[in-house]
Amino acid sequence: MGFNGKILKKIREQKGVTQMQLCHAINLDQSSYSKYERTIVKNPPAEKVKVIADYLGVPYETFFAEIEEDKSVFDIDVPKRVDVHVHVKIDWGLG
Repeated sequence: MGFNGKILKKIREQKGVTQMQLCHAINLDQSSYSKYERTIVKNPPAEKVKVIADYLGVPYETFFAEIEEDKSVFDIDVPKRVDVHVHVKIDWGLG
């Protein structure tokens, strides 16, 4: 099963996080993110999906679940919000 943007959108909404908040927190432009939710981008970069999953506090695999039309994957219990702090090391080559 491929990436499922509907699941991404539903979990983000359940957490009470806007697209803008999420994009700002993970340093991703909102236009790209919107395409993930609408599954216009069918295979978003794995590293971006992992960062999104970490931010939302769900396993990476959650976004690749199959959905049966008569069942709701959206009934999963997700914590409201998890803050993720990213540390970046920059080597300026000065030393």
